Amino acid sequence: MLPTGYHDYHRILAKLIGFPTVSADSNLPLIDYVEELLEKHGFRCRRRYNEDGTKANLIASIGPEKPGGIALSGHTDVVPVSGQEWRTDPFELVERQGRLFGRGTSDMKGFIALSLAAACSIDSSRMKKPLHLIFTYDEEVGCIGARALQEELDGMPDKPGFVLIGEPTGMQLVTAHKGIQNNVMRIRGKPAHSSRPDLGASAIEFAARFVSGIGRCLPGESDSGFNPPTATFNAGTIHGGEAINIIPERCELRWEFRHLPSQDAAGIQRDLNRLSDSIQNEMPGIAVEIETVAAVPGLAAGMNGDIANELRRILELPEPVSTTVPFVTEGGLFQEAGIPAIIWGPGLLEQAHQPDEHVSVKAMDEYAGHLERIVMHNTM
Repeated sequence: MLPTGYHDYHRILAKLIGFPTVSADSNLPLIDYVEELLEKHGFRCRRRYNEDGTKANLIASIGPEKPGGIALSGHTDVVPVSGQEWRTDPFELVERQGRLFGRGTSDMKGFIALSLAAACSIDSSRMKKPLHLIFTYDEEVGCIGARALQEELDGMPDKPGFVLIGEPTGMQLVTAHKGIQNNVMRIRGKPAHSSRPDLGASAIEFAARFVSGIGRCLPGESDSGFNPPTATFNAGTIHGGEAINIIPERCELRWEFRHLPSQDAAGIQRDLNRLSDSIQNEMPGIAVEIETVAAVPGLAAGMNGDIANELRRILELPEPVSTTVPFVTEGGLFQEAGIPAIIWGPGLLEQAHQPDEHVSVKAMDEYAGHLERIVMHNTM
C-alpha cells in the first residue's frame, strides 16, 4: 500500500512510458507534461535546451531558496527497442504478474514517476529546506544533458545538500562508480594488391596492433571495492577494408576504457595516444585521427558514504559495506559541481536495456515509502 497522500505513481509512469524518448529523438513532449504537472503543485521550473532546441533539461524547485535540502535526479532518455523482441508494446505500460513492463520502467522512468508522485504530495508550507527535481536528456549517449548543466549546478544559490539519482541498483545504496571515456579512431593506410603488402600500409593491421597493445597502457592500480577491480578496455566495433585481395586503406575502431574514480582519465588517454604514435612510427604510410566522443567522470566515495549511512539510519536498513558499481551515471558530474551523489533506484540493472524491460510492483511500492521518508527528513 502506498503512503497516505501519495499521488498515483502508476498513472504518472504510464504517461512517461508513453513518450518514446529514445536518445535519437526529442524529449520535449515528456518535459512539457512534467513541467505542467509540477507547476500545478507550486514548483518553480526552468528549462535548459540543447543547441538546436530539440531537447531540454528541466530543473524544478520548491521550498525556501537557500542551500541544503535534496535533489532527485533522473535522465529522460531511453535506449532503442529496434531489433528486440517484445511481447508487449514497449511504449505502453503493462502490468502482469506483479511486474510493470515498458521501456524505461527500470532505467529510469520508474524512479522519475516515484519522484514526481512524492513531489506532488509535499506540503510546501511546512518546508524548511528546498526540494529540487532535475531531469536530463541524452544520458544514454554520454551524459550530455547533465554535462551541459554543470556550470549552473555549481553556481546554484540554493545548492542541494546531495542528489539522489535513481538508476537501477536493486535498492542498494551506491556511493561510488567508475568513469568512462569513449573514443573513435579513424585510420587511413595505403591500398595495394594483397600479393605485394610491401607496397601498402594496412589500416586494419594498425587497429589490431593498437588493440593488442592496450594492456600495456592501462594503469595497474586496483581497488577491491570494484568488480572488476581495475581499469578495463573494450574494442566495441571495427569496420574496414574493401576486398580480401586489397590491402585495406581505411578502418574505423570504436573503443572505450573504464577507469577507477581515483585514476586520471586524461593521463590514460595520453598513454594510449603515445601507443598510437609508436605504432605509426613502425608502419609508414599510416595516418590516425582519434576523437573522444564521450567522457564521464567516476563517482568517488568521499562524503557519499556518510550520506548513505544517514539514509540507512532514517530507513532503518541494515548497514552493509558501501556499494560500488562498474557502470557510469551522472553522479560524477554532480560531484564535480560540488554536489554529493547517491545512486539508488528500485529497478534492476539486469532488466535495463532488455526486451520486456520491467520493474516489480513490490519494489516500486517499497521504494515509494522510503522516498517519502527521505524527502520529508531532508526538507521539513
